[in-house]
Amino acid sequence: MSRDAASFDRLYRETADPWNYETSPYEAEKYARCLALLPPRRFGHALEVGCSIGVMSEAIARRCDSLLGLDFAPTAVERARARRIPGARFEVAAVPEGWPEGHWDLIVLSEVLYYLSAAALDEVIRRVVDTLAPGGACLIAGYLGPTETTLSAPEVEAKLLAALSADRPDHVIRRDAASAWIAAAFACNGAHSSGG
Repeated sequence: MSRDAASFDRLYRETADPWNYETSPYEAEKYARCLALLPPRRFGHALEVGCSIGVMSEAIARRCDSLLGLDFAPTAVERARARRIPGARFEVAAVPEGWPEGHWDLIVLSEVLYYLSAAALDEVIRRVVDTLAPGGACLIAGYLGPTETTLSAPEVEAKLLAALSADRPDHVIRRDAASAWIAAAFACNGAHSSGG
């Protein structure tokens, strides 16, 4: 990663909300538009990778029975826990090594994948494919501006959607974009392909 857990944690210690998730109309609109891409149903078990301070987590939790939010910055996780979101729990973990066991009806990867190395990204994509439940959905969103990373939002989105599409040929992809971000929701209509 171009930025490690310590550098992100330092940002959260210095500023309670470094990206203005709680107060920015831009962020509120982005969350609403991203979540509107998902199938109009309730999800059982959801996983949010890169949950930050839990602002988007609140909206996700309203759509699922249980939510596990992961972030590798301990201060961010403390702030997410302090929100006391019903049905949600938050853990300090880095991916891919901290990927949780189980299958997920919804996996959310918002503005996180391009911070991974190429090898770590490939492993995370494999885990998404392997742990997305039959009939599940995966939401990916990314910032189009400078991120100090090697990979871009369009590149990581394309890689993830190609892997999911190859494994789950019966699917629908819905997309949205604004001048500064892109998002896509992959909704599979069935189980893994015979090769998956």
